[in-house]
Amino acid sequence: MGRGTTVSISASARTATSSAGESTRGALLRAAERLFAELGIGPTSTRAILREAGQRNESALHYHFGGREGLIDALYSERGAQIALERERMLRELDASGEAQDVRRLCAVAVLPPVRIVRRDPEFALFLKVVGQLAFLPSDALQDRARRYTGASVQEVSARIRAQLPISEVLADRRIELMHRMAVLALSQRALSGGSFEGHDADLFFDTLLDAMAAVLEGPVSPATERELANSRGGRR
Repeated sequence: MGRGTTVSISASARTATSSAGESTRGALLRAAERLFAELGIGPTSTRAILREAGQRNESALHYHFGGREGLIDALYSERGAQIALERERMLRELDASGEAQDVRRLCAVAVLPPVRIVRRDPEFALFLKVVGQLAFLPSDALQDRARRYTGASVQEVSARIRAQLPISEVLADRRIELMHRMAVLALSQRALSGGSFEGHDADLFFDTLLDAMAAVLEGPVSPATERELANSRGGRR
């Protein structure tokens, strides 16, 4: 056997090993997603994920992700990248349409990318069942994960919404956070309840959601809120 043949075999072996590794990594991600959707992130053990993925070697998860938290990060990163790509596509479509970029249209760009993905890939609904658990994180943690997993597009949409609101930036940011939590919970609950993402009922659901989000953002500021906002500013001096 010549030297060139040896090199070729070695290269083929590395390719096969790499493919097997990617297959194992993917199996672990999908197993974790299914179990997180069914049981919740907290109650799902590493052992259960390995068993669901058909992996006997307990070191496989640590090898590919460094541990359970690394696996969670990888799942959100993978799905978040899909959402970010779809949101960027929707932003380009909105810009190319020449239509007025009112708050409701921008809300659609903010929250409907996962809906478009589920309509192409129903399995993505599993992730929507999982992502609702993010809405219960403390504010700083929620924003940190949103930045890490949804990319710059969500910040771009938030900035465009903020520019449309005739209220203080502090209050606008609070309303935008509420809007995102509302949307995450609504989409997650839709998935958890087995509701369809297609058809007339789904369209009515999403249109109603957009109406509610726009109302949260554009509603008048009450005197009580103005007083509390003034008090909070005074407390920072």
